[in-house]
Amino acid sequence: MGAPAFKRRRILIESLQYRLLAIHLIYFVTILLIFAGALFLPLILQLQSGSLSVLEQGEVAGQFLALHARVWPAMLVVLVLLALHSVLVSHRIAGPLYRFRSIFKAIAEGDLSVRANLRKTDYLGKESDSLNEMIAGLRTKLAGIQKHSEEVRAAILALKPSIERGSVNEMHQRITDIQVQTERLEESIGHFRLHPDQEREEEDSVRLPRA
Repeated sequence: MGAPAFKRRRILIESLQYRLLAIHLIYFVTILLIFAGALFLPLILQLQSGSLSVLEQGEVAGQFLALHARVWPAMLVVLVLLALHSVLVSHRIAGPLYRFRSIFKAIAEGDLSVRANLRKTDYLGKESDSLNEMIAGLRTKLAGIQKHSEEVRAAILALKPSIERGSVNEMHQRITDIQVQTERLEESIGHFRLHPDQEREEEDSVRLPRA
């Protein structure tokens, strides 16, 4: 029986979504103010200029009120639609990030059975594939280490009867087997780099922009 599929029921699950929503709304309000200024400011200036007749002032005031009645409700609708769109789009980013963080925690605790299973509508699909490839590679390498470790253990156990029998040739062969299995184990462990490479650190420092 397979593991249950990963589901996200909450729409707002990350502080990143709130920040993106706030940024989008700030941008929209700024554009809205500029647009409103371009629409209403000329009419306001005409009304305050004092050069218009009473009839002309009435016409300008009517235009002002008509724009006021049409523009702001439309802008409010657009604002709501933009907020909903921002939440839905950010959820397709924040959702995978939330899943990745739980996977990183599981890997840190030694669990390599996890997978980054995203929905078809989620973003970061390539990153999810790369993460799954990394986990699969770690599983393969650790399985190899476990196999070589068992072979070393078996070779050591096989050495004990040879010692009890006092067979020098057999003991020599068993020791040779242990050396071979140990070298294979060391080779498997050697795939992992536990400390930063000095040469790579120097290359990275060269690439960093200077202040």
